[in-house]
Amino acid sequence: MKTLPKNYLFLNELSFFSLKIRKHVLVILVLCTCSLNAQIVNYVNNSGFEDLKHCNSFPNNNRVKFWSGIDTSSFLYQVRNECLNNVPGFSAIYQKPKSGKGFVTGTFLCGGCNSVTNRSYFRNVLKNPLSIGKTYCVKFYVNVKNSSPLGIDGIGAFFGDNTLDTIKYPDIKITYLIPQIKNNTGNIIVDTLNWVEISGTFVASGVEKYMVIGNFLSDANTGTIQIQNPTQQWCDLNLDDVSCVELNLPAFAGRDTAVFAGDSVFLGRTTDVGIDEACVWHQMTSPTSSITLDTIAGFWVKPVVTSTYVVRQEICGMVKLDTVTIYMDVVGIEKLKLLSEELKIYPVPAQDFIQLKISNINLLKEFNLISIYNTFGALMREEEVVFENKTLILKTNDLENGVYFLNLTLRQAQGEKSSKLGNVSRRFVISR
Repeated sequence: MKTLPKNYLFLNELSFFSLKIRKHVLVILVLCTCSLNAQIVNYVNNSGFEDLKHCNSFPNNNRVKFWSGIDTSSFLYQVRNECLNNVPGFSAIYQKPKSGKGFVTGTFLCGGCNSVTNRSYFRNVLKNPLSIGKTYCVKFYVNVKNSSPLGIDGIGAFFGDNTLDTIKYPDIKITYLIPQIKNNTGNIIVDTLNWVEISGTFVASGVEKYMVIGNFLSDANTGTIQIQNPTQQWCDLNLDDVSCVELNLPAFAGRDTAVFAGDSVFLGRTTDVGIDEACVWHQMTSPTSSITLDTIAGFWVKPVVTSTYVVRQEICGMVKLDTVTIYMDVVGIEKLKLLSEELKIYPVPAQDFIQLKISNINLLKEFNLISIYNTFGALMREEEVVFENKTLILKTNDLENGVYFLNLTLRQAQGEKSSKLGNVSRRFVISR
């Protein structure tokens, strides 16, 4: 962990964000956060090629869940995965996965190969069709298989509908599909060790249910650089960490909550490719400084004091922030339950005063706010109190005859805002 400079851009963004977020209505905020936690983030299934249908040596076809060629005859194989017990060095491969435990390899250019099986196209069944008019950020990572004689620039991603199922020769050069995301012409990938990011954005038409990654250029239009073996003209690429995320995805840190000492709470979203690397977490140490915690979509924390966390999310250049505060609940469920059972209000009915009585004064010492509401939920009175004895007298001569509700609350201040961490409610009647 390192301390961020006070003038770091993140703090400026946070200040601007804080001014905006105060304008939101609490009810809307709660509804939105519930929805955010459940929505799809990365639309690509098995985006890191981690989950396999089987761990047998053969067959290789369609071994990776949710991935195949454009049809079932296309050749797709898992290069490295823990369940296969293959390690760097297996089949002339020494690359490690970009993340996780697996990745795949395919042929993106094959000069001199026969006309039937000269290219690989990796098709993914998306979790849901994309939404019309929305902009998506797409990323995936490649490097060159170390035995490949060529580096190439012909790499792209096409999003399509069921018409892909009508393609009869899926392993030949498919130059009639125009990829929405493509590597820049002349940006020839020659790195055989480090993973190179291919990324871009596009606006969905609303019919996209498949993603296909491959080389959609003719051999003549594919830029190449000879790396080794000048008599050979082919290129195999390794592929890993594929993501398709809505560009305007709201940042999500979680909901403000209270925990007991020693408890843990999960912040943010479920981790996934494409969103993990987009999120950087900070813990505020003062209004003008913070410490960096982690780069991940979500993680567990075990605070020892009330703490505020901020997630900075950047998706294809779009930055968003969200905050969450975890309060230390010094009351506890059992204590609230006991207080609810022991707290009594006299007389019944009351006239000009009521008495709050309890046998164990220690149960009340941490409570410092009393609120009185009528039957319509309107706040009639709110005042700070200090419990020093087993009985507290409150005047009620300003209340008309009727039924009222008294809320006894533990309130903890946090900067400009307060949080009600414990609440006990009692009903009383005024009758004169």
